[in-house]
Amino acid sequence: MGEFSDIQLDVISEDSLKSEQSKAKWRSFCNEFERKVEDFNFGTLLRLDASKGYCPENTCIGRIFFYLNVFCTVPRIQFLALEIARNRLGINNTEKLRQIQG
Repeated sequence: MGEFSDIQLDVISEDSLKSEQSKAKWRSFCNEFERKVEDFNFGTLLRLDASKGYCPENTCIGRIFFYLNVFCTVPRIQFLALEIARNRLGINNTEKLRQIQG
C-alpha cells in the first residue's frame, strides 16, 4: 500500500489508524476519492484482527466506548483500502476457512 507499508494488516493496531500522524496520512489518501467513490467517508466498522469475525472485541472500539455502546469507525475508503490489501495478501482467507469449517 505504498505510503502505508508500515501497517501490519493481519492485526491492525488502533494507533496505526488513530494517531495524529496516521490521521493526516489517511485524510490525504481518503480525500483523493471524494468524487470517485460514493459515500467515501461514511463510517464503517473494521475488523482489527483479520483471523476473527465482527464482534465488539475485534472492532475499532475503545473500552469506555464499548460500555456506552458507541462505535469508533473508519471511513469507507479506508476500510476498502485495508480489506483490498488483506485480500491481495491472502490474509482474509483464514476467516473464510474458519466459517466454512464451522
